[in-house]
Amino acid sequence: MNTTSCTFTPVGVIRNEATDVDRAYEYKHKTSRIILNDEMTAGLHGLEQHQYIDIIFFFHQSRSREPDGAFASRSPVRPNPIGITTVQLERREGNTLYVTGLDAVDNTPVLDIKAPDTSLLDAAGPVHESIRKKQPRRAIRKQIMANDTRSLLMTAAAMHGHYCPGLAMGVMAATHAMRHLRDENGPESDGLEDLLAIVETNNCFADGVQIVTGCSLGNNGLIFRDVGKTAFTLADRSGNGLRIISRPESRDYIRSSFPGFEELYEQVIKNKDRSEEAVAAYKQSGTERSFGTLELDFDTLFDTKRVTVTVPDYAPSHHSEKCHHCGEDVMATRTVRVPANAGSGGSESKPETSAGTPSAAAPQPVNSHNNAAILCFDCARVRPGTLDGGGIRLENQT
Repeated sequence: MNTTSCTFTPVGVIRNEATDVDRAYEYKHKTSRIILNDEMTAGLHGLEQHQYIDIIFFFHQSRSREPDGAFASRSPVRPNPIGITTVQLERREGNTLYVTGLDAVDNTPVLDIKAPDTSLLDAAGPVHESIRKKQPRRAIRKQIMANDTRSLLMTAAAMHGHYCPGLAMGVMAATHAMRHLRDENGPESDGLEDLLAIVETNNCFADGVQIVTGCSLGNNGLIFRDVGKTAFTLADRSGNGLRIISRPESRDYIRSSFPGFEELYEQVIKNKDRSEEAVAAYKQSGTERSFGTLELDFDTLFDTKRVTVTVPDYAPSHHSEKCHHCGEDVMATRTVRVPANAGSGGSESKPETSAGTPSAAAPQPVNSHNNAAILCFDCARVRPGTLDGGGIRLENQT
């Protein structure tokens, strides 16, 4: 048995009103200060994002003793006088932390400070809830760091609705790109457009990319290039990125690895057989093939290369206007202005968009907006762009 002794150097000290070791728990509701050594201040970077933290400390006033139920309790009398308590971080001032919930006495040496691992605790508890409020993507980020594509695939399927190889490929490609970016100290995805995902297809692959990267249509982190390739690029604001595209032989590689799925795909997806039995068989086969795809060789499925892309400006914020015809609020850049007596599309004059671009439905642009009606695209009979399963198109376009 290894009996090597250990030596610890305190990183700081606890200051509070507690003096009696046996009554320290009575001070848990009071504020304690944790004063770190000056050379440890840099280690506090990013700590404010946690509402709860773990404090590891040395029971400097307790006597060690042989185990007698100590492992089943939080008694300060232990074989090794080390304590750990999860506390609530009130605030930080320089190298001083103000916390509540600490059951250690004044002048207790602090050995370490850590973010709590609550993965085995009640997911509905206050610790979990506070972490998810501060870091909504924390669980996904940990799964990416661990290359846990199985868990990421299950998360992606919750949004996608079912399992399929395309979704699995999106998860694999995005996880690879995120890990690569992290190795280079790239930005995390926080939905503020510092990380951009450029997808080149609008099929299942794209959903896997959105979940793993956190870049979505709603947070303006997702850019769609309608070129029909199973590929995407992950880039930062500088334009430096990594493009990952499926290799031409990837389809045959997957087919040969999981025979039988193609027949069900042909039946349910292509031939639209939505009978209960056919759909159930397709989903079962798709699930097996999806998780199996995660085990396939990445370099046989994908090509990767470094790229530099043109990054758009941060998405502008637009005010809303009220359509004079239907009365609904609409983004100002999605309105047109027509002569006030023109009604909803009844005029022969061409409406002018708020962005100054003549619409597709138009005759004469209105030079003065003083006597103009504001109409939404629907009421002005302007054909908007629409993204559906067939790609981007103008409505009513044949």
